Amino acid sequence: MCMLSNDEFILLDELIYLEWDAYDDESVEELVLDILKDDNLKILMDKMSNCVVSSTKEEWERTLEQILTKPNLPKLVIINVENHKSGMRTAAFKDSDENVIVVFRGTTTIKEWDDNGQGAYEYDTEQQIYALNYVNSIDSDKIIVTGHSKGGNKAQYTTVRSPKVIKCVSINGQGFSNEFINKYKKLIDGNKEKIIAVNSKYDYVNCLFNSVAGETHYIKTSFQFNPLFYHKGSIMLDYDGNLRDETSRSIFAKIINDFSTSLVSDLPDDLKSITVDGLISGIEAVLCKKQSSDRIIKIIGSVLIMMTYGKYFKIKETFALSYMVIQFLVLPLLFWADFINVEETKNKELLKDILNKMDKAAMTIINKLKLTEDSKNPISKNLYSKFDIFINKLHGAVESL
Repeated sequence: MCMLSNDEFILLDELIYLEWDAYDDESVEELVLDILKDDNLKILMDKMSNCVVSSTKEEWERTLEQILTKPNLPKLVIINVENHKSGMRTAAFKDSDENVIVVFRGTTTIKEWDDNGQGAYEYDTEQQIYALNYVNSIDSDKIIVTGHSKGGNKAQYTTVRSPKVIKCVSINGQGFSNEFINKYKKLIDGNKEKIIAVNSKYDYVNCLFNSVAGETHYIKTSFQFNPLFYHKGSIMLDYDGNLRDETSRSIFAKIINDFSTSLVSDLPDDLKSITVDGLISGIEAVLCKKQSSDRIIKIIGSVLIMMTYGKYFKIKETFALSYMVIQFLVLPLLFWADFINVEETKNKELLKDILNKMDKAAMTIINKLKLTEDSKNPISKNLYSKFDIFINKLHGAVESL
């Protein structure tokens, strides 16, 4: 079995974001030393998409130096690097015990945004199938898979579906649709013990949709001014590259998870697809551009228009209703920094104030929904019913503080 520690998996998942190439049987140590030479790091940084793990040159240098200090990472041999036309990037490494370690990169390109959303309402997405085919093409039955964010989702997917995978470590990976859970229940039950999820305590993305991990660890991280930056894998490591202390799951995370999953699962198919595509893409856009999360509604509106005009411009009622549904889904995110503050300070009065504000915001959305065509009104009633359950659960959380 692979002896890599969880902090080593996180560092590998960081390394894949730099778009390096490798020669046959190059070691990770040789690769990293080469990247640190001359202006090579700057050249690679300039090639990167400005997205989830965009870091300063100093931060990248620290990450690369941390890799060199680890007991196992420098010895890994790179056996393959692939950049798929879909935007997927993956690499395969071999350790001294002949285990093959496959690393899937998280989302960095516009091509991958659609696939992110599809994972919340389809059985299998295009990129998940590509990932599965990649794993199955490897001549080994001792494969370990890992990845951050969407890469973690692909790693979990391949573990469920490929008998070649013996272990998976997912870093802040997003969950799966109800459709996926129902279709692959037997495979999930038979393989979930192979899957380890390592999540930032306050990462919002891993709250979304259904987890299939048999083992989950929540890590206490440094404070982040933008609450969406808790999604970055590197913040789970200290200055020396060691995993920070483990903690419990956020008391609000499961409540938000249940709310988002329930809300999406009951939507009609056409509304479900456009809504989730818009939501996930909006979150990615905020992460990519490092903008404040309080602008996410406006950003999602822009992304939604850009992504869906070609598909949905003929059904503008669906488009308008989708935008309203997304506002419901995003409400917890808009108050995510406040929820974190409440959990850290145990401030019950602040939580009550947040819930009052959320309830008023929900009523504003409902009133807008009532202005849409009458046939959509049952959906608006269902939305508010789901939100009411969500608010009641949050009120219940007050007592657990």
